[in-house]
Amino acid sequence: MSKKVVLIVVTLGLLVTYLGLLANARWGDSTAPDILLEQPFEQVGPTTRLVLRIKDEETGLRDVSVRIVHNLETYVLAEHAFPSEGTFSPAGGKEHEFTVDLVPYENPALPRRQGQAQLIITARDYSWRNWFEGNAQRVEQPFTPQFTPPRLELLQPPATIVQGGTGLVRYRVVPEVPMHGVKIGSAFFPGFPAPDKVGMFAFVAFPYNAPANTPVQIIADDGFGNSSLMDVDFVVKPQFWRTRTIPITNSFINKTVPTILAQTPELENFGDPLKNFLQVNDTLRKINNHTIKELSKKSRPELLWKGPFRQLPGSQVEASFADHRQYTYNGQVVDAQDHLGFDLAVTKHYPVEAANNGIVLFAGYLGIYGNTVILDHGYGLLSLYAHLSSITVSVGSPVTIGQTVGHSGTTGLAAGDHLHFSMILQGEQVNPTEWWDPFWVKTRIKDKLGLPSLTKSTDEEPKTAPNTIGPTPPPTP
Repeated sequence: MSKKVVLIVVTLGLLVTYLGLLANARWGDSTAPDILLEQPFEQVGPTTRLVLRIKDEETGLRDVSVRIVHNLETYVLAEHAFPSEGTFSPAGGKEHEFTVDLVPYENPALPRRQGQAQLIITARDYSWRNWFEGNAQRVEQPFTPQFTPPRLELLQPPATIVQGGTGLVRYRVVPEVPMHGVKIGSAFFPGFPAPDKVGMFAFVAFPYNAPANTPVQIIADDGFGNSSLMDVDFVVKPQFWRTRTIPITNSFINKTVPTILAQTPELENFGDPLKNFLQVNDTLRKINNHTIKELSKKSRPELLWKGPFRQLPGSQVEASFADHRQYTYNGQVVDAQDHLGFDLAVTKHYPVEAANNGIVLFAGYLGIYGNTVILDHGYGLLSLYAHLSSITVSVGSPVTIGQTVGHSGTTGLAAGDHLHFSMILQGEQVNPTEWWDPFWVKTRIKDKLGLPSLTKSTDEEPKTAPNTIGPTPPPTP
């Protein structure tokens, strides 16, 4: 047999072998492309994302189509034909995966209206099956368009609220939606089902430093991009805060700041007393207050407290809520901060009692606050006990009003032995004096929530405000 004949035979053999492999690859691919919806697409609104992934691991994708049929009209979201490696390529297509990630109703061509709607996804591969048309996959996903915003109703007229004070808003959302509450400036106060099962309610705190004309608004969002907003006409009573000058000495800095730095590894030791103090008084203060705000998010959605809160028995007020402090060093103003709590003093290492029933949310060292206990009273309401010399409770433990949670001290940024007491609502510091007032708690909170009265029928609202900064301290036992 001549070399030419051998060459032809070998060539034909290789060709037959290759065509066999090609046919096996192309006809052997009997699996249609996979179409995977990576998040639900059943309730769909203006901001709902469509995220899907189409794969074909064998001969590759030939074409895909993503469409919405809405009220018998068809709208194309994506349509793509993929290149081939060649007619006689066993690999078939060049692309084996295609991803769609878009918000369909952001497209103005897709009308936002109610009615029957369906998502239709089709995909083919480069298999030679089905008369060389390839394996096809089709997914039909019916969905319900959502373009009606929730309806808001105010259930009670708003009472007067003061800057730095607390209030309550009752409202109804129809239909019920996953996100609703009250917004005051940048602060948000989530809503909850009311204890008397009539609508929703939200505890709100008017920020102490927000202008009195800051809007108070109920907001609701169904999670699909349909939202509603309603103004609440609170009468906001302006407050005027004291300004106090606090001299800072090297002796005070050396007594307090090194210990704080040692407990706070994320801070830098500048080797300069004043720079270290300013870092603690400003940067660390912001970090600590952010931590408190984050802790507020762990508050339980239930009322854990009963009756008015208590001021530390026998205590004298040394500093009050929202005092504006100017810190001087060598006669020069070097910093300014607002004191968001009450400084209460009795004697050294005095037993610090829980102001009301609650659950321990935090018990440990907290920067400028030193040894600190934070109690959760439910619905985002917390009480904070700072500068403690010792802590006698642990996280997760229930406490009752009057129970000792620690002893007063000088830890953190404290000049002398005292308790720093704060109340916080959803991360906003509020004036404790309202919560110490039995009449205010009854008329502004309990009665508005339809809960049993906590004060005697003979209790009356004071005719005039007391002259003291806080409530009159009870006599020393």
